[in-house]
Amino acid sequence: MADEGHAKVAAMMSHHNDFAIFRKFSKLNYQNLLYLQAELTHLEANLKKVADRDGGDPNRELYSKDWWFLAQNEAEHDSREQWQKFLQIRKKLKEYNDHLAQVVFLTSLKPPTAYDQAYLSEWLKRPKMGDFPLRGLDRNIWSPDSTDLLAIRRRTSSSPFTRWLTNTIIPYLHHHLFYHFKTPVADDPESGICQYEEKKIERTVDILVTVLASLIPIASILILYFVANTLHRLAITVAFTGIFAFCLAVTTRARRVEVFAATSAFAAVLVVFVTGNNAAIA
Repeated sequence: MADEGHAKVAAMMSHHNDFAIFRKFSKLNYQNLLYLQAELTHLEANLKKVADRDGGDPNRELYSKDWWFLAQNEAEHDSREQWQKFLQIRKKLKEYNDHLAQVVFLTSLKPPTAYDQAYLSEWLKRPKMGDFPLRGLDRNIWSPDSTDLLAIRRRTSSSPFTRWLTNTIIPYLHHHLFYHFKTPVADDPESGICQYEEKKIERTVDILVTVLASLIPIASILILYFVANTLHRLAITVAFTGIFAFCLAVTTRARRVEVFAATSAFAAVLVVFVTGNNAAIA
């Protein structure tokens, strides 16, 4: 029997980790932290009152200096209230620290990509895919306008160009052409999901970028060689420098300082060529 309801959604997520998307419940988590913080603040104040009271009693003045007298002494004039209060704080403090660590971890997880969130939302609605498996209040958690979400395994691309190719171009080509040739994944055919390997996409992009990196300098030098006017040469230099910087920014993960350095070096080569003594072909 095929999975239904939450089991159906869980099965899809287990086969396609990119769509393992969940709510953070940020407001509730922060509210819980604030309540725990308030509880601890009151417990701390109560502990101070008890400690100050015990500090003024000659029979309990060692409480602040000797743990045994505070926690283990069984004399008639002794009171365990201060130690019991601290044990209460210890339990609440552990709860607070554990939840704080969980919130820090949750906030470190990145949100899903817009494409993955939109696709999951569509998958839930399509009759041949999810077909509205959830009917409760949680059915709208993955709507496209939801922002309080995290991805267990967010897809990462090596460059803005790769992300654009993966999230825009390939889905467009799939809907208009590739769906004739692609079949749904074998381990989950009912999902209707067709898989394109990211490694192959990135390898293709790497090849294109390598070719582009060799063509831009050659093309700029060839064009400059056939242009005699100095002003035109300078304009072409500016244009190709901008093109080079743009391509470097969108097709690689280079840092800003690396883009500046590479662009400066490229511009310097062109300037040397422009100002050189090579005669242009008329």
